[in-house]
Amino acid sequence: MAQGVGRPRTAPLLLTRSWRQPPRRARRDWGAAYALLAPAAALLGIWFVYPIVDTVVLAFQQVNLFHFSERTYVGLTNFHQLWVDPAFHHSLFITMIFVLLVVPAQTVVALVLASALQSVGRGKTIFRTAFFLPYMTSTVAVTTVFMKLFVEGGPLAASISRIFGLPDTTWYAEPSFALPFLVIVYVYMYIGLYVVVFLGGIENVPVELHEAAKVDGAGSFQRFRFVTVPGVRPYVLFVIVAGFIQAVQIFDQAYVIASNGAILGSPAGATATLVIFLYQQAFRLNNLGYGSAAAVVLLVIVFAGTVLTRRLLPERS
Repeated sequence: MAQGVGRPRTAPLLLTRSWRQPPRRARRDWGAAYALLAPAAALLGIWFVYPIVDTVVLAFQQVNLFHFSERTYVGLTNFHQLWVDPAFHHSLFITMIFVLLVVPAQTVVALVLASALQSVGRGKTIFRTAFFLPYMTSTVAVTTVFMKLFVEGGPLAASISRIFGLPDTTWYAEPSFALPFLVIVYVYMYIGLYVVVFLGGIENVPVELHEAAKVDGAGSFQRFRFVTVPGVRPYVLFVIVAGFIQAVQIFDQAYVIASNGAILGSPAGATATLVIFLYQQAFRLNNLGYGSAAAVVLLVIVFAGTVLTRRLLPERS
């Protein structure tokens, strides 16, 4: 009887010890996991975390690129200068217009193309690869090819002029056409990435929903609107957020358009995006602290825009 009473008392003690102190094998597994993750974490800290922290520090200093060790603390002077700088305001405006044109266009077009590709019986992989190929191609190469197509008398410039009645001109050399040209090149390059993303989302929509809608008499457009779009809502949110983060950092295409970077923001500042502005201030005008302050503003814009987008467009209604 004494033994029967004493046995159950050992169970809570064993459970308490095992809960407080993990087994030796578990501790060994955690140690191996940390050891394997350490090189990647170190590289992440060196290539991402440290540059961000150093950029924030530089934003409060006056730094000469050729005498980098000689830094002068200037407080909020760089941010105050940004507040009153017309060139910075112009770069913010150009970037905002670019984002407002690019993000909705590439989201809608990618979703429509993905929905059309989903209905293709044969050759779906070939079409998917064809759409994704521009994203994998060099930015300089794609932009240069489009510059040849949109030159005065070029194939696309002449066709658009003939169809829509626009002047036949070199788009990237005209202030009123340079930003639309930049939008076209950018959307062409990134549309394939989002087509592949939406294809993955559409394949996860249950086929039974489409069949039930077809039985109820829904047409192709109605099934797309009431079945496909709600089914890929999380993917739409991802594409909008990722598209915003990428579009607000537009640089390569604008650099190539501006005579291969000779006159940044040309023609007449039509392509002077925010990253073009901070690049010019930091590395062309040797004002690294001022350029870092612009980079901090860009970081705040990306963070605020991402949070706002997730608030306005939740994954599920």
